[in-house]
Amino acid sequence: MAMRHSLAMPAALLVTVLLGPAVAAQAGRQFDAPRAYSDLVHQCDFGPRIPNTRAHADCARWLAHRLYESADEVKLQVFTPTTDGGPLGLTNIIATFNPKGQKHVLLCAHWDSRPFADHDPDPANRTKPVAGANDGASGVAVLLEIGRALKAEPPTHRVTIALFDGEDYGSTQDLMFLGSCFFADAFTGPAVSWAALVDMVGDRDLRIPIEQVSEQAAPAVVDRIWGAAQRASASAFVRELGAAVLDDHVFLLRKGIPCIDVIDFDYPYWHTTADTPDKCAPDSLAQVGRTILAALAEDGI
Repeated sequence: MAMRHSLAMPAALLVTVLLGPAVAAQAGRQFDAPRAYSDLVHQCDFGPRIPNTRAHADCARWLAHRLYESADEVKLQVFTPTTDGGPLGLTNIIATFNPKGQKHVLLCAHWDSRPFADHDPDPANRTKPVAGANDGASGVAVLLEIGRALKAEPPTHRVTIALFDGEDYGSTQDLMFLGSCFFADAFTGPAVSWAALVDMVGDRDLRIPIEQVSEQAAPAVVDRIWGAAQRASASAFVRELGAAVLDDHVFLLRKGIPCIDVIDFDYPYWHTTADTPDKCAPDSLAQVGRTILAALAEDGI
């Protein structure tokens, strides 16, 4: 794994922007796959979610509002790293369900998209932005729908949904994973029992092996999620070791947060202009969503 970057950032500006009680319903925790897929498409409809752009700002407001509709509390964690191109306005969006709960589970994804398609097979496209349907929007869509399920049946313990910004911004590591690094540095508790990062989980040909860093650093969480996948009949989760992926979970692990990466990294459209909604499927989102909900239910949450 690469060493952690040392990008200097100012102190956190943690602003409570929206506050309201989650409303109980009798529908139970169901995962609405078409609605989740619609959320994926809607994110892409804003345009590439690149920091310091109108699309990025508009999508941030939309995401905060969607989470406000479900969560007990929504906060914006605003920070401004300095880059060679000037200040970069970034926002982590953090939603809390049952903030007084004793046990604490963290679910996370990144919501930004890549400014340039550096892996596009056509060199002419490599300076163009990426729509980020799978790489970003898919994980967010899953968590938005999980948030609605938690509104329908409020958790008995604390659940945090964190949407990280600036994961995919730069061409080198010191300008990537910015949101998760900032979140981890600012994190003061309550302690997290287990955490799952969902990233690139919308692929039509979804197949999720066990990510190597996750297995080494948080094997109990891996067992929890893969066991839940079996109970949820989520056949995309396979009990075999995949690649080691440098992703947001690494920086949470370094702060003692037991987080695993739920990811299908074998995606031919990664960092290309072809990472568009037609490459994703509602059933893929549903398999991941049902698995996370099953893991929460098993934990009595």
